Amino acid sequence: MKISILSSIALSVSVAFLAAAESAHALTLAKDGKAAATIVLAKDAVLAERTAATELATYLKAISGAEFAVADEADATATGPCLFVGPTAVARQAIADFDKLGPEEWQVRTSGGNLLLAGGRPRGTLYAVYHFLEDALGVHWWNPWEETVPQKPALEVGALDLHGKPTFRYRDIYMLYGNDKGRFAARNRLNRDGDARIAGEYGGCMDYGPPYHVHTFYMYLPPKEYFDTHPEYYSLINGKRTADNAQLCLTNPEVRQLIIEKLRNYIVTTRAEAEKTGSPPPLVFSISQNDWYNPCQCERCHSVLVAEGSEVGLLIQFLNAVSDAITAEYPDVCLDTLAYQYTQQPPRTMRPRDSVIFRLCDTESDLGKPVTAPQNRAFHDTLLTWAGVAKNLRIWDYAVTYAQPYGMPFPSAQTYAADYRFYAEHNVEGVFTELEFPILADTRDLKVWMMMKLLENPYQDDAQLLQTFTDGFYGPAAGPMVREYLAKLQAAVERKGAIINWTLSPSSLSYIGFDFAADAHGLFDRAEQAVASDPVLLRRVRHARLPLDRATVLTFRRICRDWIAKGNDPAALPLKPAEIAKRCGETWQTQIELRIPEKQRAAEKASLDAELLKYAALPAITQLPEKFRGLPPAKVFDFTADLTRNWNDIVKLAKDPDAESGITNRLEFPTAVESDRHPLDKYKLPMPWGLYGQATKTFVSSADIKPEDVPGPGYHWYRYAKGPAKIAPSYYLYFFWSWIIQLDIDAVVDTQAPDVTYDIWANIKFEGPAFPHGKPEQKNAICVERVVLVRSDATAPAAP
Repeated sequence: MKISILSSIALSVSVAFLAAAESAHALTLAKDGKAAATIVLAKDAVLAERTAATELATYLKAISGAEFAVADEADATATGPCLFVGPTAVARQAIADFDKLGPEEWQVRTSGGNLLLAGGRPRGTLYAVYHFLEDALGVHWWNPWEETVPQKPALEVGALDLHGKPTFRYRDIYMLYGNDKGRFAARNRLNRDGDARIAGEYGGCMDYGPPYHVHTFYMYLPPKEYFDTHPEYYSLINGKRTADNAQLCLTNPEVRQLIIEKLRNYIVTTRAEAEKTGSPPPLVFSISQNDWYNPCQCERCHSVLVAEGSEVGLLIQFLNAVSDAITAEYPDVCLDTLAYQYTQQPPRTMRPRDSVIFRLCDTESDLGKPVTAPQNRAFHDTLLTWAGVAKNLRIWDYAVTYAQPYGMPFPSAQTYAADYRFYAEHNVEGVFTELEFPILADTRDLKVWMMMKLLENPYQDDAQLLQTFTDGFYGPAAGPMVREYLAKLQAAVERKGAIINWTLSPSSLSYIGFDFAADAHGLFDRAEQAVASDPVLLRRVRHARLPLDRATVLTFRRICRDWIAKGNDPAALPLKPAEIAKRCGETWQTQIELRIPEKQRAAEKASLDAELLKYAALPAITQLPEKFRGLPPAKVFDFTADLTRNWNDIVKLAKDPDAESGITNRLEFPTAVESDRHPLDKYKLPMPWGLYGQATKTFVSSADIKPEDVPGPGYHWYRYAKGPAKIAPSYYLYFFWSWIIQLDIDAVVDTQAPDVTYDIWANIKFEGPAFPHGKPEQKNAICVERVVLVRSDATAPAAP
């Protein structure tokens, strides 16, 4: 029998419990604020199961006001209904094949008038308790700092038979920012918490072993340690061995043997440490390329590339050999690597061992649409091909935008269920998602919560999940307005045909025109009014509004022009940027106090102050440049300097009295940062600028501004020399050889007239002796004040 290993005392007690409550129907847990049941913990409970019992007692008290005793199974007496936690004798007797339960498989079951909360080890029982609290009692953990706990002094549960296990073996969101040992992650059934890790008391995690979870080539073989004596360990590039932004030579047998030895040592040391802490040891170890290109070009490596048609063939050959050496001794260990950049193309014939996991990195999809959408065909097809190559895949996904200012609003929660179902059906056993920025990321609490639920079970009704969160977190009075806002946001994006990529910037927010902004702010005004008497709900609603508020201020000139183009008086515009900016600052500051550790608050406050200063510097209303005022306003698209994407802060947004708009992007020499990489000589005329299509990774065209094109000092309008251009979604304009100024211009796209072309103009000033007409006393600088696109069906001004 499966329970034969239990003591006779425990067995007799379990039989007594079963008999004592045989005829019970509803299970009374508390009455009049007093406990009517006892929590019974398995006598051999592991650390996470003890946490499960503690969490259960804590929340039952929070719900009912009653103190619940936790008794060890060997000491418990049959005086009333019991909540059996872990692999108790009762659970083993009631649950068939108990020992076959998976490590995260769980069951919640009423049996004989008692409640069984049990599962596999290490996390199954913990998940059973959390599911009971959430699904049966209505407890919700919305973020690491906020929860909902219903108040029920009389607490009863009816018949229950809940069970399950997560669809994905590995579920990780980077990051949660809880600083809570992984408690919030565990409560919502994530089994990794980015780099923060989940402590053994919360079940431990599906962690990566050392040295790290990604980009580990040089962590195994640091060039400082090996290159001088063994340059042959590193890439051969153009006939020379180098470790500068390069990779390893994967056909070198010494490289393979060194990595095997180091990996074996990592396995031994991490297992010893896990034994001490009570956490499960890591079973997955990353051996993955560095985060740049330059794979080895030596004859042996190149021959594999030629045979397989992809650099990934070499990686598979290498990892298969390492895996064979390791799994002979440690059959439960898996290796993890990347299908990324130059290794994303699948091989012709080679196949990885089942113990080798490939992580596919989706750097190209439209975040606002599921991977099954036609616009995301490239990654969709890549995944389908890889599903035929590898038995075990993981996804590295991006759920946030990285161009400053971070946190612009975009719809994406509606894509999660479809994406995760598609992944689950095509050999994906784990998902890692980057979602940083605890305050600024768009509706972050909602998106993280939706992800966590759907990573556990992607076949849930995501519309119901959305309602559960919005009504529960923002309150039933405000929740419907938040949902309506999200629906309008999605509709606006679809109407404009906008593409949401991970470099989303204010200039690409084509969907935020006056009509959408007015509707959206109206909804949030009503939502705030609905919860005005509840400071907690009001704080949450305002945080959901923060991305819209910031985007409104940053795109206000366009919103205003949209309003004026409709024949309205600018003074009558109902949206007030100063009021919105003030609310941004208040909301941001409130969230700093809630979410940011005290030692980090000064830095976050500095970011807030810098953005508020930027708001103050922006003109609320800008007229079209004088050169274009005679044209129909609806056919002229004006992009001021604050809308560009300036990389690494090399180019500065600055006030300039010579600029019509009052502000400019100024590149001054020597540059304030990275001056060695951006010397003046590289920026002397001719100055390149051009068009790039991000979605298709297409270099569309480029042109030069030559010395003879500069007619004199000061600002002048320069017409893009390639002539009128057709603009597609995701197109941006770049300046200089370095592309350190980029401007998303796809806001001009008209889905009703996709073939229309545009003249592109830029207002630029060259200063200093290094440039034509520059004065000797001036600092050398290039200033790009604004860009204007004019539809070809407007009467364009004459070229200079």
